[in-house]
Amino acid sequence: MTFELDAGTVLQLIQQLEPGLTISGLSRLEGGSTEVYKIDLANSDYGALVLKIYPDEPEWGPSKEALVAGWLKGLTLPVPTWLRVDESRSLLPLRYSLLTHLPGRSLRHWMAEPDIKNVYRQMGELLRRIHAVPMPGYGYVRGHGIDKPVHTNAEYMTAAFDDVFRRFRDLGGDPELARRMQQFAKGSFDLLDASDAAVLAHDDLHQGNVLALRGKAGGLELSGLVDFGNARAADRLFDLAKALFCSAHKDPRSYQPILEGYGSVDHPDSERALRLYTLFRRVSMWGWLTKIGVDAAAEDGPGGLIRDLREMVI
Repeated sequence: MTFELDAGTVLQLIQQLEPGLTISGLSRLEGGSTEVYKIDLANSDYGALVLKIYPDEPEWGPSKEALVAGWLKGLTLPVPTWLRVDESRSLLPLRYSLLTHLPGRSLRHWMAEPDIKNVYRQMGELLRRIHAVPMPGYGYVRGHGIDKPVHTNAEYMTAAFDDVFRRFRDLGGDPELARRMQQFAKGSFDLLDASDAAVLAHDDLHQGNVLALRGKAGGLELSGLVDFGNARAADRLFDLAKALFCSAHKDPRSYQPILEGYGSVDHPDSERALRLYTLFRRVSMWGWLTKIGVDAAAEDGPGGLIRDLREMVI
């Protein structure tokens, strides 16, 4: 941030929510691309709040997260409640949200625990519950809802694949690899019609976006789901492929338990569909890393993306 966040300013923020609130502690929370703080409160039923400060872009970031969290609340999922979204910049030079604080720590902290696979299964179960939220069309979610929704998965994903391959080429990707990837993808486009309906997709479920703690019985269990900035309306397997790809990148042991926790899928060829969507996810990740200046072109670059892509299609 380009400004100093002090306790006096934070006190003004929370007292706009409730005049009698007082602060007993302030600490920065780890991870994410935005500034997030835990505000400990004295003598309050809230216990603690979370202050999330958003950059200027995307302009719909705060309203989108509040919207998606509201959709998930009806399922009694462990998600924060957005208490206030302030885009006035009257107290801070950036937009911010105040939300309830969830117990637990990022699952990244628990990956060395012997019972970690049980929590990975819970991640799969959690994703299945997210997908219980039906959506009226396919498309990216912004602050007002689905942006330019389309009626079929085939229409949505065909355009998405065209876009991701075009960006691969524009960012300097190997033209021959791009041709082979496009050929591989088109060979499985028949599977896009198998999507029965659009569902709410978290689109970023991995160890950094779930919280866990030791339960009363001593077992490790999920305690929260955070970060809804990537959410979209999509085919459920498209989202499952992202969760498997991102989680297995951080810990290869997570793949099978997440898949087991998610359960069976009514699909003519779910394994082939997951492979198709994983291709998309790898190319998309390569493009993002390249755009932010990471050398993702190297064969052994971040996560071995180029190596994995070549192995998929050659």
